[in-house]
Amino acid sequence: MNPWRQVGLLAKREFIQRATSKPFLITMALLAVVILAIGPAVNLFTGGEGESTKVGTVGDTPPGFEGELQNQATLFDMTVETVAYSDRSEAETALTEGDVAVVLAGGNEIIFHTDASSRLTALLHSTVNTTVKAEVLSELGVPENEIASVLAPVPVEVTTLDEADVQDEAKKGAAFFGAIALYISIIMFGQFVAMGTVEEKQNRVVEVVLSRVRPWQVLVGKVVGIGALGLLQLAILAGAAYASAQLADLADIDVAAIGLPIIASVFFWFILGYTFYAFLYAAVGSTVSRQEDLQGAIMIPIALILPGYILAIVAAENPDGPIPTIGSWLPPWAPFVMPVRIAAGVAQPWELGVAILGTMIGAVLLVWVGSRIYAGALLRTSGKVKFREAWRAAAE
Repeated sequence: MNPWRQVGLLAKREFIQRATSKPFLITMALLAVVILAIGPAVNLFTGGEGESTKVGTVGDTPPGFEGELQNQATLFDMTVETVAYSDRSEAETALTEGDVAVVLAGGNEIIFHTDASSRLTALLHSTVNTTVKAEVLSELGVPENEIASVLAPVPVEVTTLDEADVQDEAKKGAAFFGAIALYISIIMFGQFVAMGTVEEKQNRVVEVVLSRVRPWQVLVGKVVGIGALGLLQLAILAGAAYASAQLADLADIDVAAIGLPIIASVFFWFILGYTFYAFLYAAVGSTVSRQEDLQGAIMIPIALILPGYILAIVAAENPDGPIPTIGSWLPPWAPFVMPVRIAAGVAQPWELGVAILGTMIGAVLLVWVGSRIYAGALLRTSGKVKFREAWRAAAE
């Protein structure tokens, strides 16, 4: 049989075995449901015009107070609702219990429970000031249309020198969460490779398999099969995240323009990063014969991956800093850091080229080294095997 056909069959076996396991299916379903629920939850808590602010009143208020309060609230970009109380004690009780945010007593006293809100103070002061002046002008015989003209707020233009780019912030945020997804996925599916290797050594299945195929075919089939499962998981979760973002009412954010490139970037860097680390996970997994010993062995790839996650956090805050910049060039960390810097718009084309080429070269080297250690340690079941012993055994 063609050796690559045998690799394909081994990859298919790994994929089906992992994809049909109940823990994986249940975990995937729960994650997808949770991610899908985030969008509607955002709308529920922050969507629409928001909850109205309740303003209590007690005693006499200037004529037209409630109508003017609504007009002034529009200028303050607020929605307000007034609640009238019969006496001060009742109003203060409502304020203490949180039924209202503020109380206007007697038309000239503003009462808060604890901290005074400058925004509400300005709103009520402006409303009272306008209604009292309107009443005085009316008593002086000034026509209503002239009163409205005199009391109309003077239009003021607000200008900012540097406009905040909501799209750019959303891109950086999405890229950062993509880096987290990469970090979790590469660790998860790298450990699947290592655990699968140990399981096959422990139950002696690998001895049967190696009677028909070569060690490199077993290794490549395992890495490809589990990698395909990782891509499937990313596709499901990315689809759920995209749908959730579409369900959320994200003002001024083009979800398609941001989400689709980020999703494509996550897939691309997962393939590079997973390839880089999967063969290392397989190599360390082949050096032990029991699952109990595996946790110590996989600390080697985790120790390499963890700085990439930390650098991605740093890059989200300071994408052009020297430390994340250098980290984005280096093969072990480029898959986590470079997507964040690209989304921030600070990565130069040559930097991207260096990161991709370096990661590919590093992956090729790890494929060679990992395959040799894997081949030398796979059939040795007498405890932990040192890398040097496995390297020499593969040459025999």
